[in-house]
Amino acid sequence: MQYSTEERVIQYIRKKIQAAKKIVAVLGIEMLVEGGGYDLDTNEETYRVEEEYGVSPEDILSTSFFNAKPERFYRFYKKEKQGMHVRSTPAYDALLKLQQQGKLSAVVSQNFHGLPKDISIQNLIEPNGSMYVNHCPRCGKSFSIDYVINAAGIPQCDKCKVAVRPGIRLLGERGDTKLMTEVVNVYKEADVLLILGKNMYNDFFENEDLEHEQLKVLFSKEIFRCERKVDFTIRDEIQVILPIIVE
Repeated sequence: MQYSTEERVIQYIRKKIQAAKKIVAVLGIEMLVEGGGYDLDTNEETYRVEEEYGVSPEDILSTSFFNAKPERFYRFYKKEKQGMHVRSTPAYDALLKLQQQGKLSAVVSQNFHGLPKDISIQNLIEPNGSMYVNHCPRCGKSFSIDYVINAAGIPQCDKCKVAVRPGIRLLGERGDTKLMTEVVNVYKEADVLLILGKNMYNDFFENEDLEHEQLKVLFSKEIFRCERKVDFTIRDEIQVILPIIVE
């Protein structure tokens, strides 16, 4: 297999993983793309969405847009988000191997799509919510993803007749405090933090009060701000390089 990461870097990260007791993996957009999804934040996709829906993906996936224009929101959401089918890749197999070794203490998914159906992670945290969780904002009744997808137009609560609220964190919303605290805690406890792609919220990985040595590795072909806060940046495809690092 072709990859550009230096062998000495691979060996160093591999040794740290072998010695680690707690490893946390953070799933970003690259994991989604490599599994057959697409990144709506690229110039090409943003242009396509603006041509079709009249506004950018970032504008649509906001609280204000959902409240003001739920029909157009759901037309976008059902096609572009819920219609995106993501399969497993060798990168997920590498995470399962770490889990089998008793090293994978948590997986934090920054995406809305959860995990591929054939992947079972014991401690999955979804701070930005999930497409598979939907509820009525009035009575709290839960609705499946199939209910939302199959609804004609705006999916409504069958009791309250109001728009069902998708269980994702829309842009402009604060994250769930309990989940965010859980994420911060697993980050702090990790010996190795594997950041598998960028995320749409541009979260930083700052652990200023760590009482132990921590290795942070970012896997991304793109360049973005939090790189100065990691120890290594890997530019190869995650599905290619992670199985090589995780023996």
